[in-house]
Amino acid sequence: MSGMRRTERRRLRHARDNHVRLVMAVLIILVMLVAKGLVAFILPPKYFYDNNRILGMTNATLGIGDQSGMKEWEGSYRVASDLFASLNIPRFETMLDWSIALGFLLTLVMVFMTLRADAPDLMQSVFILATVGLLNIYVFTIGKDVIQFFFFFAVYAILLLPLRSSTLKVVLSAAVLWYESTFFREYYVLIAALVLLVYAILTFFRTTVQRFTAGTVVQICVTLFVTIWLVLAVSSVAMPDEYNQVMTLRDSYSTTMDGNADSSTFIQNWVPGGGLPVFMANYVIDAFRMMIPLELALRGPYYWPFFIFQVLVTVYLVNLLRQMNKLNDPTVFLALCVFIGYALASFLFEPDFGSWTRHEAATFPVLHLLVLNRYQRIPLTEQERQMERELA
Repeated sequence: MSGMRRTERRRLRHARDNHVRLVMAVLIILVMLVAKGLVAFILPPKYFYDNNRILGMTNATLGIGDQSGMKEWEGSYRVASDLFASLNIPRFETMLDWSIALGFLLTLVMVFMTLRADAPDLMQSVFILATVGLLNIYVFTIGKDVIQFFFFFAVYAILLLPLRSSTLKVVLSAAVLWYESTFFREYYVLIAALVLLVYAILTFFRTTVQRFTAGTVVQICVTLFVTIWLVLAVSSVAMPDEYNQVMTLRDSYSTTMDGNADSSTFIQNWVPGGGLPVFMANYVIDAFRMMIPLELALRGPYYWPFFIFQVLVTVYLVNLLRQMNKLNDPTVFLALCVFIGYALASFLFEPDFGSWTRHEAATFPVLHLLVLNRYQRIPLTEQERQMERELA
């Protein structure tokens, strides 16, 4: 009798989950349409400064559209503009053209990823829809961030491969991020290295700690920060030029953004001085500021959605770390390693809260694996709790 009851509960849950996924797919499309409306009719050009620069460079390469405006830049800007020029078969001339085309294409990709994941609860649904809006405003258009989205989609595809070896998957994921560093964003080589280090550290904790608590999460964080310190100390000897560049990076940002009205969300170091100890003090402080950006919340209602988005990311991240010895899904564990490696590098390089939020949202293919899984679900009713216990 109990077996028949469990089978019936599984059937009911499967039907309910399919219904939730279908509703989510519809809501994702609706949120995309609202976001594109904001891009087309409300948001001013200052929110798309880099996008318009790359658009002008792309149009100049093809000899179409508006080629005026800002001075052309080299480096990652040139890589991005050349890439979009080679892909511009439809001859798009405006940012809105790119925004609509990439928005529809990549929102459908998001629908696919959401449909194949575990059905979301209410809080997970809110998080996914907020991310859809953020991506369709700032990322799914001509620019550098959408290229990052594709690289993280490649990592996502690797994590889903039917390979038995988690080590091989994480090495392949790091190889993708390293490859990006060879021609687009150089600092991704650091992300690749940190992904491997995080995988080793978290695997050690999973194999040596029987019961994870809040104290264990603190131990993991301390271990990760000490690892960063050791990496920088070694690089000061092995790679002094790169080490000096990292040490002075925020100072150069400060010089560029000082007095700039559009850089009100700049992440200014709080501890003055130089040297590795001071740098690490600022690194730890900046990490907490970026993961719980109270400064954004205090700036007014406009910044509250970004604050809530980031707090939800942090809550989901800590919740997974707290349950790490229960993570029987290797895909979720590897996604956790990749995202933490990405975050640890971002604490070094991100100049302001705006770029941090955009870049973080662009990791959605990996990020949603951390959120849409059974370890993050919050049963709202006693019936749901009972079903979760019976089907666990």
